[in-house]
Amino acid sequence: MTLALSRSYPDDHAEATREGFWSVTCEGVYVGSIVHNSTRPEPVWGWSITVQDPSPGIAKIGMADTREAAMLEFRAAWDRYREWLGDERWQRWVEHMAMVDARARLKGY
Repeated sequence: MTLALSRSYPDDHAEATREGFWSVTCEGVYVGSIVHNSTRPEPVWGWSITVQDPSPGIAKIGMADTREAAMLEFRAAWDRYREWLGDERWQRWVEHMAMVDARARLKGY
């Protein structure tokens, strides 16, 4: 499955915000994020898979030294998680996110 990385705040005036917050989508559906942690003295990139389904023994969060390393770790974790999730639960997540997006549009978010 193809994962796409896009800026979470592409129009923000602060470069640190534009470059530090990334959304990850799969088949056009939001599945996680990769974020620069600027509060630490050394560069740290955190990543998280945000699909809300229990995942026994499968890591859905992590940290890496670079964005590229975080992307690779996210990909490896996503591949394990998606295999465990299966097609039926994935489809339920896709439908759930479509409902969330529709509600947000109705409320003008």
